[in-house]
Amino acid sequence: MATQRRLTCVSGSSAKFWQVSQDGGELVIQFGRIGAAGQQQQKSFDTAQAATEAADRLIAEKLRKGYAPDTAAPDPGVTGPAQAPAVPTADEADEDTFVMPVGWRRVLLPRRGGEPVARKRPEAGAAAKVSTAMGLHEEILKQSLAMPQADPVLVQAATAWLDSPAVDNPIGAAVVVAMLGQYVRYDDNTTLPAVADMWLHEYGTVFAARAVCELGSLWFYGDHGQRVGSQAGILRRLLDTEQVGQWLGMHRSVLTSRVRAAVAAAPDAEYAQVVTALAELREHGLHQRAAASYLVPSEADWVDADCREAVRVNTKFADVLVSAVSTPEQADLIVSHLSRGFGAGIMSLMATVVDGLGPAHAVPLLAHWFDGAYAADAERRMLGMLSELPVDEAMGALLDRVEHRLAQPYLLQAAARFPRRALRLLAERDSKITGGLLRAHVLGHPDLVDEALAAVSPAAAERISAVALAAAQRVEAPAELLPTVLVSPPWTAARTVRKPVVIEGLVCADPATMRWLPGEREQWRARQSHFPSWAAEHGGDWQNVIGNLNDTQTGYSSWYGQIAFFVAGPEELAAPLIGRWRPGDLWDAADWMPSVVARFELAVLPMLLDGARRSAAQHVPLLLPYASPEVAVVMADALARLKSVREIALSWLARQPEAAARALVPPALGKAGVARRQAEQALTVLAANGHRDAVTAGADAYGPAARDAVDALLAEDPLDLLPANMPVLPEWADPGLLEPVQLRGDAGALPRGAVRHLLTMLAVSRAGEPYAGVALVREACDPGSLAEFGWSLFTRWQAVGFPSRDGWVMNALGLVGDDETVRRLAPLIRVWPGEGGHNRAVTGLHVLAAIGSDTALMHLHGIAEKAKFTGLKERARAKMADVAAQLGLTAEQLADRLVPDFGLAADGSLTLDYGRRTFTVGFDEQLKPYVADGDGKRRKELPKPGAADDAALAPAAYQRFAGLKKDVRTVAADTIRRLELAMTARRRWSGEDFTKLLVGHPLLWHIVRRLVWGVYDEAGDLVAAVRVAEDRSFADIDDETVSVAADAVIGVAHPVELADALPGWAEVFADYEILQPFAQLGRAVYGLSEQERQGTVLTRFGDVKIPTGRVVGLERRGWRRGAPQDAGHQGWMERDVPGNRIVMVDLDPGIAVGYIDMFPEQSLERIWVKGPGDGYWHDRSKTTFDVLDPVTASEILRDLEEITR
Repeated sequence: MATQRRLTCVSGSSAKFWQVSQDGGELVIQFGRIGAAGQQQQKSFDTAQAATEAADRLIAEKLRKGYAPDTAAPDPGVTGPAQAPAVPTADEADEDTFVMPVGWRRVLLPRRGGEPVARKRPEAGAAAKVSTAMGLHEEILKQSLAMPQADPVLVQAATAWLDSPAVDNPIGAAVVVAMLGQYVRYDDNTTLPAVADMWLHEYGTVFAARAVCELGSLWFYGDHGQRVGSQAGILRRLLDTEQVGQWLGMHRSVLTSRVRAAVAAAPDAEYAQVVTALAELREHGLHQRAAASYLVPSEADWVDADCREAVRVNTKFADVLVSAVSTPEQADLIVSHLSRGFGAGIMSLMATVVDGLGPAHAVPLLAHWFDGAYAADAERRMLGMLSELPVDEAMGALLDRVEHRLAQPYLLQAAARFPRRALRLLAERDSKITGGLLRAHVLGHPDLVDEALAAVSPAAAERISAVALAAAQRVEAPAELLPTVLVSPPWTAARTVRKPVVIEGLVCADPATMRWLPGEREQWRARQSHFPSWAAEHGGDWQNVIGNLNDTQTGYSSWYGQIAFFVAGPEELAAPLIGRWRPGDLWDAADWMPSVVARFELAVLPMLLDGARRSAAQHVPLLLPYASPEVAVVMADALARLKSVREIALSWLARQPEAAARALVPPALGKAGVARRQAEQALTVLAANGHRDAVTAGADAYGPAARDAVDALLAEDPLDLLPANMPVLPEWADPGLLEPVQLRGDAGALPRGAVRHLLTMLAVSRAGEPYAGVALVREACDPGSLAEFGWSLFTRWQAVGFPSRDGWVMNALGLVGDDETVRRLAPLIRVWPGEGGHNRAVTGLHVLAAIGSDTALMHLHGIAEKAKFTGLKERARAKMADVAAQLGLTAEQLADRLVPDFGLAADGSLTLDYGRRTFTVGFDEQLKPYVADGDGKRRKELPKPGAADDAALAPAAYQRFAGLKKDVRTVAADTIRRLELAMTARRRWSGEDFTKLLVGHPLLWHIVRRLVWGVYDEAGDLVAAVRVAEDRSFADIDDETVSVAADAVIGVAHPVELADALPGWAEVFADYEILQPFAQLGRAVYGLSEQERQGTVLTRFGDVKIPTGRVVGLERRGWRRGAPQDAGHQGWMERDVPGNRIVMVDLDPGIAVGYIDMFPEQSLERIWVKGPGDGYWHDRSKTTFDVLDPVTASEILRDLEEITR
């Protein structure tokens, strides 16, 4: 006869029921909204008693959550038919009842009275498997038993077991398996389970439990060879204070967990026998006690005692007992003692904890494991588990970690499962991230707002109401005010296919040419590489190298020699052969190939084209200086098909527009196919990026018919240029959950349908090739709201874990973003490489360049100079060089021009208009802003807009000041750093640029006038020194006004150059109370001794131990860590010095990538100069230190002196 017990919980507008029906060992649990059928779950137990205990435990948990017995429920003795389960609606969903997922139940360690799991019957044939394994290792086991150091009691028991297994000798069985387990491979998933099955099947559950309990106390150490013929090991008992054995963790727990499952499912009488047997063994030591608690966690008194006493003696027991805890008090006793990383992400252990403690009390342990996890996969598994627990504690733990790079997708999953809980808890948090998530959640669940308002704090209710009110007040613009492309875009109608004009026989006969940017060829030729050092050592054996050209079977030495031959071999021998060389291995081509290209130019082109077909990522960038029909086809293919080098293809088109057009017109007018589509696309991209004249001129070269066909191609409505398959927008990009896009002039917001069309336009746009409709939207919509819309789209993409299929979201930021987008994005770009997001960070660089404002390029330059990650820094520098080349500037010259004036007046002031009142912003000599009111009185802060201020002007002015402070802070730090590096690297400006870009800048002149500047002759020697006076004139050391010619050569004077004039300049600056932005006049100066100048190794710092962090700090002074070698080891620091040389500092033991603290101290093992073309391994005693000029030598010594003090 079935019995039924029913509970209800009524709170506010929420009314839920929970009931359990029992029929023998079967439980039927139902839950849901009162008045609805709800959901149903069935559980099976071996005995009616076990089912009753489980029901009692579930009811106790519900009572703690506020449920109460339903007075209208039928009497416990009344039976009735179970209702059929129903699929719950969103309104019916029970957010408080936990149903353990099947996958969790499959792996958890069962406990008596816990979550029911399928019982595994012992395998009858297990004994044969164990016998086979024993046979493989019989000899080594006998040798181990014969070791004189072995515990004689254990040897006797094991020998007896091997001679005659008996049910009264579990210790002998345990000893034998302890030894056998040492040689079982970690990936052997059959032997140890077979041991457990053999014990259970042949000798019974009590025997198996006793053997496992003994096993936990044994220590056996072989050579970990896990192979036949391994060395014998030592066998003994573990001391209570020693490391816990491996049988209750790692891969060997497959044996002990199998026995635990059998004990949990044992009949009552047999279970009682197990407990009696283990109680006796618990008297033998703490290892047996811990193992017993592991096997029978339902014996709460044992677990209580062990959590208090065993852990006090040996904290490592916590790692065993965590599988046994069933109360929060037990968990509190051990959580701080768990080994860091132990248990993190192990599903069986986490599910066991949830089963033992219940969802709410398991959360602290799960959170502890998460915070100590090392691997992202483990973090994901724990976040996933937290997202499925229907308790406030779990969602609170996710919210506590909302800024973790992996957390938001799982928080969104939890919010989808438990929308009421999410609304309530999100509203109680007050941060930018949770504010955005709350907004999306309120808009996605408007029906839950009233219920939530009654259940949250006043502050939380205010946040919910603000979102709901803003949504209610949103006014949608009528269709007639929208651009047509947002009302009826081309992809919603049937497309008309343009009949292609085919003109056969067109051939581009342009010869291949080179088009280098200023200084580019010299840079490529001077690229440091280790191959010239090989050339220096093997220069007399070139004929042998020549004989092995293109022979891929001659090994590494021949390959190395071939590269060295073309990098540094005799030109009269190498030049005739370069055209037919095809290296079999392209490894590290980016290091050595630029030098070969710069050396032989057009002769290398056949090899590069061959390489581009084999490895586009390495070779397409090397084709940038080339122009030829073949290169144009490669670039068109890269543009259309190869995401990794698409930006390179765009750069090539911008560099070679005329040659590209002439080369691509023939395939663009050829027969239908891939080549035609790619050529057409490249021509339209060229035209869209300002090179339409080049395209039409290229068509003219092939006659009027070709010109007409190309004109028709370019005349095609760009709105009709769509991909063959339109993208499907992701579910997370719900238009209703994104920031509204307002039309200009407060004409209303875009309706949801229009926003969906806008999203489609962004999805079909590609970097450098935006869909034409985006420009129409930008023209019609308010720029600020469009940028906010783009950022909300990005944060939604971020929240779901950056799915790569939706990578178009990053490019969208470049199309609709503004300076505020830049300020938000730039910090993320800097950290993404460290989170496995290098490619996303590189795309972010393209976004900054696409936004293209002074602020965007300023941040791009900052990343190029100061990014923590070398790969990102190099890509940023390449992007800066690309932008600079398009303007005919060097990267340094571009950086000078990127410092925005922020709309400041010539004196550096800015007026902020609040309507009724105005404020003046100025900057002191340290570029710190100050605010003065209309009476000239300085204020501590700019006041927030008040009720009497203009509703439009005041908030805009306040926001402008907030952005200005951030940007000026960035400018100040970057400028000071650049000027100090300019002094140490001896960078020079023309007098005209110095006066215009530095002295004439409303902000920078505050820094410029706090330095002494030098005027230099053609030889680079200082001929005069000046400072910038308060009126922006120039004064000498005697305070006499002097002039600076437009063609003068100007630089930041180094104290080594000022020499005897240094004290006089220091006195001038002291008299005027001028504080310098960095050490110049007071800078420590050092020099090399004559012996050091003639030497090749600097030894003065050889016997000093230096904290690794201090060594890494050299990166702030222009040094960089060496390229990672095997196992991520960085063995040196290096710094570029004039003459294309590098000062190298070899470290001992070196730095571990990603783990600086692994080696806390370093020695400067060897300090030497690497000359142009020198190798790291072969040329460390080749270049003497006299190649360093006095300024450079002083700076190198200063840096090393400061870290070795």
